[in-house]
Amino acid sequence: MPMFTGWRLSVLGIIVVGATAVLASSFNLIAGQKAVIMFILFVFFIGALESMELIKRRRKRK
Repeated sequence: MPMFTGWRLSVLGIIVVGATAVLASSFNLIAGQKAVIMFILFVFFIGALESMELIKRRRKRK
C-alpha cells in the first residue's frame, strides 16, 4: 500500500471524515446538521493547512 502524502492525504482525510459524518448521522449518534457543520469546518481546516504549506514551499524557492 503506497504512503499518502501532500494533497492525496488531505483528500483521503476528507473522504474518511465525510463517510464518518454520514454514518454517525445515519445511526443517530449526532444530529445531521451538526455533522455537516463539523465536516465543513474540517474541510476549511484542511484547506488552511494546504495553503500554509503552499506558502511555505513558495518561500523556500526564493
